[in-house]
Amino acid sequence: MDTLILAGLLGIVFLIWKQGPRTRILAAWWVVALVCAGLLKYHITSGLGLGLTW
Repeated sequence: MDTLILAGLLGIVFLIWKQGPRTRILAAWWVVALVCAGLLKYHITSGLGLGLTW
């Protein structure tokens, strides 16, 4: 999970560094944010399914 998040953020930094189009940077940011939210939801619900608590 951490590797996917880091790869997405590094991709966004690369787009910013290369002076990519603003819409592409914004779209990539939202894709990474939604993927992170989805992975977090999956991670929390799978942990609670195992009987783990916060």
